[in-house]
Amino acid sequence: MTLEQLLDIARVDAPPAGVGLELHMDFPTENPLTVGGAAFNAITAVINPDHSVEMQSAVAAGAAGGGSEAEECTDPAFMPTGRSWNADDMPVVWRFRRGSTPPENSMYRTQGALRDAHEIWPASRSRCTENDRIDFAYEFAGLTAKTVKYDHTNIVEFGPLGSGALAINYTWFSGTRILETDLRFNRTDYGWTNKPGGQKKYQVVNVAAHELGHQVGLDDLSDPHGGLTMFGRISRGEMKKTSLGSGDLRGAGRVSP
Repeated sequence: MTLEQLLDIARVDAPPAGVGLELHMDFPTENPLTVGGAAFNAITAVINPDHSVEMQSAVAAGAAGGGSEAEECTDPAFMPTGRSWNADDMPVVWRFRRGSTPPENSMYRTQGALRDAHEIWPASRSRCTENDRIDFAYEFAGLTAKTVKYDHTNIVEFGPLGSGALAINYTWFSGTRILETDLRFNRTDYGWTNKPGGQKKYQVVNVAAHELGHQVGLDDLSDPHGGLTMFGRISRGEMKKTSLGSGDLRGAGRVSP
Protein backbone atom coordinates (compact mmCIF):
# COMPACT_ATOMS: atom_id res chain seq x y z
CA MET A 1 0.00 0.00 0.00
CA THR A 2 1.16 3.54 -0.71
CA LEU A 3 1.49 6.43 1.70
CA GLU A 4 -1.51 8.10 0.10
CA GLN A 5 -3.67 4.99 0.46
CA LEU A 6 -2.77 4.59 4.12
CA LEU A 7 -3.47 8.23 4.95
CA ASP A 8 -6.82 8.00 3.13
CA ILE A 9 -7.90 4.97 5.16
CA ALA A 10 -6.70 6.49 8.44
CA ARG A 11 -7.97 10.02 7.62
CA VAL A 12 -4.89 11.56 9.16
CA ASP A 13 -2.00 13.76 8.05
CA ALA A 14 1.45 12.36 7.36
CA PRO A 15 3.73 12.49 10.42
CA PRO A 16 6.00 15.52 10.84
CA ALA A 17 9.73 15.46 10.23
CA GLY A 18 11.59 13.15 12.58
CA VAL A 19 8.46 11.27 13.67
CA GLY A 20 7.09 7.95 12.43
CA LEU A 21 3.50 6.66 12.51
CA GLU A 22 2.43 3.08 13.13
CA LEU A 23 -1.12 2.30 11.99
CA HIS A 24 -2.97 -0.72 13.34
CA MET A 25 -5.97 -0.99 11.03
CA ASP A 26 -8.68 -3.50 11.94
CA PHE A 27 -11.43 -4.52 9.52
CA PRO A 28 -14.46 -6.55 10.62
CA THR A 29 -14.65 -10.28 10.01
CA GLU A 30 -17.81 -9.48 8.06
CA ASN A 31 -16.14 -6.81 5.89
CA PRO A 32 -12.44 -7.44 5.20
CA LEU A 33 -10.18 -5.15 3.20
CA THR A 34 -9.21 -6.44 -0.24
CA VAL A 35 -5.71 -5.56 -1.46
CA GLY A 36 -4.35 -7.01 -4.69
CA GLY A 37 -6.99 -9.73 -4.73
CA ALA A 38 -6.30 -10.84 -1.14
CA ALA A 39 -8.62 -10.10 1.80
CA PHE A 40 -7.41 -8.98 5.24
CA ASN A 41 -8.99 -8.37 8.63
CA ALA A 42 -5.99 -6.56 10.11
CA ILE A 43 -3.02 -4.70 8.72
CA THR A 44 -0.17 -3.02 10.58
CA ALA A 45 1.68 -0.46 8.48
CA VAL A 46 4.56 1.81 9.45
CA ILE A 47 5.09 5.25 7.94
CA ASN A 48 8.73 6.05 8.61
CA PRO A 49 10.00 9.58 9.35
CA ASP A 50 11.15 9.83 5.71
CA HIS A 51 7.57 8.87 4.65
CA SER A 52 8.63 5.50 3.26
CA VAL A 53 6.12 2.75 4.03
CA GLU A 54 6.64 -0.69 5.57
CA MET A 55 3.92 -3.33 5.86
CA GLN A 56 4.69 -4.82 9.26
CA SER A 57 2.04 -7.54 9.53
CA ALA A 58 -1.32 -8.67 8.17
CA VAL A 59 -4.05 -11.10 9.19
CA ALA A 60 -5.78 -12.83 6.30
CA ALA A 61 -9.57 -12.76 6.30
CA GLY A 62 -11.32 -15.79 7.73
CA ALA A 63 -14.47 -17.00 9.41
CA ALA A 64 -15.73 -15.49 12.64
CA GLY A 65 -14.91 -17.13 15.95
CA GLY A 66 -11.87 -19.21 16.68
CA GLY A 67 -10.60 -20.23 20.07
CA SER A 68 -12.31 -21.74 23.08
CA GLU A 69 -11.85 -20.63 26.68
CA ALA A 70 -9.38 -23.47 27.20
CA GLU A 71 -7.22 -22.22 24.32
CA GLU A 72 -7.30 -18.73 25.78
CA CYS A 73 -5.47 -19.94 28.87
CA THR A 74 -3.01 -22.32 27.20
CA ASP A 75 -1.96 -20.34 24.12
CA PRO A 76 1.31 -18.47 24.91
CA ALA A 77 1.58 -16.56 21.61
CA PHE A 78 2.28 -12.83 21.38
CA MET A 79 3.93 -10.47 18.89
CA PRO A 80 5.66 -7.23 19.99
CA THR A 81 5.40 -4.23 17.66
CA GLY A 82 9.01 -3.18 18.33
CA ARG A 83 7.96 0.14 19.86
CA SER A 84 7.23 0.75 23.54
CA TRP A 85 6.76 3.31 26.28
CA ASN A 86 9.42 4.33 28.80
CA ALA A 87 8.79 3.92 32.51
CA ASP A 88 8.65 7.69 32.96
CA ASP A 89 5.77 7.82 30.44
CA MET A 90 3.50 6.05 32.93
CA PRO A 91 0.66 6.59 33.41
CA VAL A 92 -0.44 7.14 29.82
CA VAL A 93 -2.88 10.03 30.11
CA TRP A 94 -5.86 9.88 27.71
CA ARG A 95 -8.95 11.92 26.93
CA PHE A 96 -12.28 11.14 25.25
CA ARG A 97 -14.00 13.28 22.62
CA ARG A 98 -17.40 12.48 24.05
CA GLY A 99 -19.28 14.59 21.53
CA SER A 100 -18.14 12.23 18.77
CA THR A 101 -20.26 9.38 20.18
CA PRO A 102 -22.78 8.10 17.60
CA PRO A 103 -26.25 9.53 18.28
CA GLU A 104 -27.81 6.11 18.87
CA ASN A 105 -25.41 5.46 21.77
CA SER A 106 -25.36 6.96 25.24
CA MET A 107 -22.34 9.23 25.60
CA TYR A 108 -22.03 8.33 29.27
CA ARG A 109 -22.31 4.56 28.80
CA THR A 110 -19.78 4.79 25.99
CA GLN A 111 -17.41 6.75 28.19
CA GLY A 112 -17.90 4.11 30.90
CA ALA A 113 -17.18 1.28 28.45
CA LEU A 114 -13.98 2.99 27.32
CA ARG A 115 -12.83 3.56 30.89
CA ASP A 116 -13.53 -0.10 31.63
CA ALA A 117 -11.50 -1.16 28.58
CA HIS A 118 -8.57 0.95 29.75
CA GLU A 119 -8.49 -1.06 33.00
CA ILE A 120 -8.28 -4.47 31.31
CA TRP A 121 -4.55 -4.41 30.53
CA PRO A 122 -3.22 -2.63 33.66
CA ALA A 123 -5.35 -4.91 35.88
CA SER A 124 -4.35 -8.07 33.95
CA ARG A 125 -8.06 -8.87 33.73
CA SER A 126 -8.34 -12.50 32.73
CA ARG A 127 -10.01 -15.83 33.38
CA CYS A 128 -6.55 -17.40 33.36
CA THR A 129 -4.00 -17.82 36.14
CA GLU A 130 -0.73 -16.13 35.20
CA ASN A 131 2.25 -14.74 37.08
CA ASP A 132 3.27 -12.18 34.47
CA ARG A 133 3.00 -8.65 35.83
CA ILE A 134 1.87 -5.87 33.51
CA ASP A 135 3.62 -2.66 34.61
CA PHE A 136 1.35 -0.42 32.61
CA ALA A 137 -1.00 2.34 33.73
CA TYR A 138 -3.59 4.64 32.19
CA GLU A 139 -5.06 7.83 33.61
CA PHE A 140 -8.34 9.27 32.34
CA ALA A 141 -7.95 13.06 32.13
CA GLY A 142 -11.51 13.89 31.08
CA LEU A 143 -12.94 15.23 27.86
CA THR A 144 -11.44 16.91 24.84
CA ALA A 145 -12.52 18.64 21.64
CA LYS A 146 -9.38 17.47 19.85
CA THR A 147 -9.41 14.93 17.04
CA VAL A 148 -6.85 12.42 15.77
CA LYS A 149 -3.52 14.08 14.93
CA TYR A 150 -0.01 14.38 16.29
CA ASP A 151 -0.46 16.99 19.02
CA HIS A 152 1.00 15.34 22.16
CA THR A 153 -2.50 14.46 23.42
CA ASN A 154 -3.66 10.84 23.60
CA ILE A 155 -7.32 10.72 22.62
CA VAL A 156 -10.14 8.29 21.89
CA GLU A 157 -12.93 9.28 19.52
CA PHE A 158 -15.47 8.17 16.94
CA GLY A 159 -15.06 9.51 13.42
CA PRO A 160 -14.72 8.70 9.72
CA LEU A 161 -12.39 6.00 8.44
CA GLY A 162 -11.79 4.88 4.88
CA SER A 163 -12.16 1.51 3.12
CA GLY A 164 -14.51 0.09 5.76
CA ALA A 165 -12.00 0.05 8.62
CA LEU A 166 -13.69 -0.72 11.93
CA ALA A 167 -11.10 0.92 14.17
CA ILE A 168 -7.57 2.24 13.86
CA ASN A 169 -4.94 2.76 16.52
CA TYR A 170 -2.40 5.47 15.70
CA THR A 171 1.05 5.32 17.33
CA TRP A 172 3.51 8.14 16.70
CA PHE A 173 7.08 7.20 17.54
CA SER A 174 10.72 8.20 17.42
CA GLY A 175 13.16 5.30 17.17
CA THR A 176 11.62 2.62 19.38
CA ARG A 177 9.94 5.03 21.79
CA ILE A 178 6.22 5.75 21.60
CA LEU A 179 5.45 9.48 21.67
CA GLU A 180 1.66 9.55 21.38
CA THR A 181 -1.23 7.22 20.66
CA ASP A 182 -4.78 7.94 19.45
CA LEU A 183 -7.71 5.63 18.81
CA ARG A 184 -10.63 6.14 16.41
CA PHE A 185 -13.73 3.98 15.95
CA ASN A 186 -15.63 4.14 12.64
CA ARG A 187 -18.72 6.20 13.41
CA THR A 188 -20.28 6.26 9.95
CA ASP A 189 -20.16 2.69 8.61
CA TYR A 190 -20.93 0.49 11.63
CA GLY A 191 -23.32 0.21 14.54
CA TRP A 192 -21.96 0.23 18.09
CA THR A 193 -23.37 -0.94 21.40
CA ASN A 194 -22.54 -0.96 25.10
CA LYS A 195 -25.14 -3.61 25.94
CA PRO A 196 -23.94 -7.23 26.26
CA GLY A 197 -25.89 -9.56 24.03
CA GLY A 198 -26.20 -7.12 21.14
CA GLN A 199 -25.27 -9.47 18.31
CA LYS A 200 -25.94 -7.06 15.44
CA LYS A 201 -23.50 -4.34 16.50
CA TYR A 202 -19.87 -4.07 17.59
CA GLN A 203 -19.19 -3.95 21.32
CA VAL A 204 -17.29 -0.80 22.24
CA VAL A 205 -15.46 -2.40 25.19
CA ASN A 206 -14.46 -5.46 23.15
CA VAL A 207 -13.01 -3.53 20.22
CA ALA A 208 -11.33 -1.07 22.58
CA ALA A 209 -9.67 -3.88 24.55
CA HIS A 210 -8.05 -5.18 21.35
CA GLU A 211 -6.97 -1.74 20.15
CA LEU A 212 -5.48 -0.86 23.52
CA GLY A 213 -3.29 -3.94 23.24
CA HIS A 214 -1.67 -2.15 20.31
CA GLN A 215 -1.07 0.84 22.56
CA VAL A 216 0.64 -1.41 25.11
CA GLY A 217 2.99 -2.55 22.34
CA LEU A 218 1.52 -5.75 20.87
CA ASP A 219 0.70 -6.58 17.26
CA ASP A 220 -2.14 -8.66 15.79
CA LEU A 221 -2.09 -12.45 15.82
CA SER A 222 -3.50 -14.70 13.11
CA ASP A 223 -4.70 -18.33 13.15
CA PRO A 224 -4.67 -20.46 15.24
CA HIS A 225 -4.68 -17.89 18.09
CA GLY A 226 -8.41 -17.14 18.10
CA GLY A 227 -8.76 -17.31 21.87
CA LEU A 228 -6.51 -14.33 22.55
CA THR A 229 -7.39 -10.65 22.82
CA MET A 230 -4.79 -9.78 20.19
CA PHE A 231 -6.31 -12.15 17.62
CA GLY A 232 -6.75 -9.94 14.57
CA ARG A 233 -10.38 -10.61 13.73
CA ILE A 234 -13.34 -8.84 15.30
CA SER A 235 -17.00 -9.82 14.87
CA ARG A 236 -20.35 -8.25 15.67
CA GLY A 237 -21.52 -9.00 19.19
CA GLU A 238 -18.15 -10.41 20.25
CA MET A 239 -17.10 -9.91 23.87
CA LYS A 240 -14.27 -12.43 24.38
CA LYS A 241 -11.47 -9.89 23.84
CA THR A 242 -12.31 -8.34 27.21
CA SER A 243 -10.56 -11.25 28.95
CA LEU A 244 -6.80 -11.46 28.40
CA GLY A 245 -5.38 -14.84 27.48
CA SER A 246 -2.06 -16.42 28.37
CA GLY A 247 -0.20 -14.95 25.40
CA ASP A 248 -1.75 -11.50 25.96
CA LEU A 249 -0.57 -11.49 29.57
CA ARG A 250 2.89 -12.79 28.71
CA GLY A 251 3.31 -10.30 25.87
CA ALA A 252 2.18 -7.27 27.86
CA GLY A 253 4.41 -8.34 30.72
CA ARG A 254 7.39 -8.39 28.36
CA VAL A 255 6.85 -5.06 26.60
CA SER A 256 5.47 -2.91 29.43
CA PRO A 257 7.96 -0.59 31.20
